[in-house]
Amino acid sequence: MKTIRSLTTMLLFWVAITAFAKDSYPDFTVTGFGTLGASGTDTSQLSFRGTTKETPGVTDSWGFDSDSRLGLQLDAAINSSWHATVQWVARNTTGDFLEQNLEWAFLRWRPADNLDIRAGRLGFDTFMLSEYRNVGYAYLWMRPPHEFYGGLPIYHFDGADIAKKFTVGEGIMTIKAFGGHSFIQIPIPNSSVIADRSLSIAGGKLAYEVGNWNVRMSYSYLLNNLELAPLQPVLDGLNNAAVNTVWPSAQSLSQQISTKNKAFHYSSIGLAYDDGVWLTQLEASYIDTDLITYPSVANGYFSLGRRFGKLTLYSLFGISETLNNRVKFSNPLAPVPAVAALQNSIGRLSNLIGVDEKSISLGLRWDIHEHIALKTQWSHYWLGDNGTALWLAPASGPTPDMVNVWSVGMDFVF
Repeated sequence: MKTIRSLTTMLLFWVAITAFAKDSYPDFTVTGFGTLGASGTDTSQLSFRGTTKETPGVTDSWGFDSDSRLGLQLDAAINSSWHATVQWVARNTTGDFLEQNLEWAFLRWRPADNLDIRAGRLGFDTFMLSEYRNVGYAYLWMRPPHEFYGGLPIYHFDGADIAKKFTVGEGIMTIKAFGGHSFIQIPIPNSSVIADRSLSIAGGKLAYEVGNWNVRMSYSYLLNNLELAPLQPVLDGLNNAAVNTVWPSAQSLSQQISTKNKAFHYSSIGLAYDDGVWLTQLEASYIDTDLITYPSVANGYFSLGRRFGKLTLYSLFGISETLNNRVKFSNPLAPVPAVAALQNSIGRLSNLIGVDEKSISLGLRWDIHEHIALKTQWSHYWLGDNGTALWLAPASGPTPDMVNVWSVGMDFVF
């Protein structure tokens, strides 16, 4: 059904193009982009992945699927006011390959200068790389900073947005509001289960560009509409009358663990500078939740680069920290094995998904052609106890507290 829905969406855009077309329209443009990248680490005890939507990740056995992708984009100018865009990206992702990788499929109406209204499948525009997160050629690094973007599985949503630009001083200010629905599929570590997430989304951004500077702030409200399937057996156990007799606090724990109808608040701020020689960029964000199974997280990064002709040297520093304290539970009134097993399951769910990660990266970009860039990057990660949620950790056994990741790649646009 998801695939049919995606194809239907694309068909409706073509119907709209035909309906609005005039003699000189539509004007079609086809563009594309891609990355061929390989990465490896110095450990087999953890798998590195670019985002939490990826699996299986890479270890000391190098792999191509974490960084490699290929995207195609079709733009159609229907007339002077209407425009249609479809973008699809083949990449390593969990779930329906066609539906989850359909990034954009929207109609844009420009009723007046500096006013855009769009509807359809849109990019989740709440961070600096929103419009080009998949386009490796558009940024310095091998991949978006891991601490900031690794835990953001939302690339797009189905809905609408409205953006207005104003001249403020010597720069341009953009105000945008958006809302809709996002369906994402995320792998559950150490299992073959794929968790479906249905999120209602509303938010806005404020951006200002002047000279070599670009600054932006954003806020998004996300409401989870579905219970995560892997949680259901645990919730059923906590709501069981016999369990509540032995463990009186079990039912109240059920309300804390349940993800359905729970809200996430995502706030971010970013700043970038590029004068053609020096490049610097930083972002910081805070994800606020009341869920003990998805603790609040603060993260950010700072990047500094220097161009030397066609070569660019860069450094990158990142940090991501879970802010909630470890959850402690009251003990059952009696040592019933089944209840003890349930308590252990809740402990794992609540305390084994934290993030405690810091990193430093050094890299080199070589623009060998107008549309081709070669890159290499070394990243060193420090991982705290109970802080590897952005990685794929084994079901049991120790994990390293430091990992090196090496990457090489080629980005291109056409």
